[in-house]
Amino acid sequence: MIGSLVRIYAIALNTFREAVRDRILLGVVGLASGVLLFSLALGELSLDQQRRVVEDVGLASISLFSVVVAIFLGSSLLYKEIERKTLYVILPRPIHRWEFLVGKHLGIALTGFVFVMVMGGLQLFVMGLQAEGSLALLLGVPVALLAALGLVVWKAKDATTWGIAWAALTLGAGAACAATTEVEVTPVIYALVLNAAEVTLLAAVALFFGAFSTPFLTGAFTAGVWMVGRSADTMQTIHSRLLGDEVVALLHGLARVVPNFNLFVPGRHALHGADVPSYLLTTLGYGVGYTVLALAFASMAFRKRDFP
Repeated sequence: MIGSLVRIYAIALNTFREAVRDRILLGVVGLASGVLLFSLALGELSLDQQRRVVEDVGLASISLFSVVVAIFLGSSLLYKEIERKTLYVILPRPIHRWEFLVGKHLGIALTGFVFVMVMGGLQLFVMGLQAEGSLALLLGVPVALLAALGLVVWKAKDATTWGIAWAALTLGAGAACAATTEVEVTPVIYALVLNAAEVTLLAAVALFFGAFSTPFLTGAFTAGVWMVGRSADTMQTIHSRLLGDEVVALLHGLARVVPNFNLFVPGRHALHGADVPSYLLTTLGYGVGYTVLALAFASMAFRKRDFP
């Protein structure tokens, strides 16, 4: 058991290192950061709804871009191992294929967590600025964090592992600075937790398709599952004479089988109230159950795959 955990940890850490060095991922981070900053301008165009616009646009963009990250990494990293033939060096060693796959998933999920934490911290800084907090605090702290990151990249032997601590520090600093204003920090943290759970599940779905398909098809299938999952609530209640009974029955069946990704984006009002912790725990349990199921099917498919 300990041996399996050590092997999974090694695969996960190497996957995380490979993922954070990808230039496409850095581009996604830059684009997402630009959207969060642009939400300040969008908020000024609204009529007395600046705070709501900044929060809603920011959280929606974090959710969307984290989904892109999960689909991209889940559909490409496993294929790269096969294409570069590094997989042929790993599998002959005393490591089970399911250990390799679980390690890959944890590495991708960890990358998604880091992305969500960094973007969540930036979102809280932006919300603090919109709430007219202290400019010295809300601009000085991000500059200090960037300087610290630059120092780590310059001095540390393994900057990627330090990136996890830096991402957590960024989120914590953003929450602390936003708390000095009228911003409600707790609902934002709840939304980020659900977002991280969605990324974890989506990465498992991507690895399931990646275990037997090409990157393009894996990305397309995973995106399709996500879109259907985001529409699961509508599909469960749909009734239409125009579509016909067979199509309606098919949609109802899909809604029961496909993970309900709509649970991870319940809306701003659902994240306020006394029953939010119970909803959070229920949704996280739902996500863990589907993630384990997807990884189990992925492991079975990957185990049966022959490599020349």
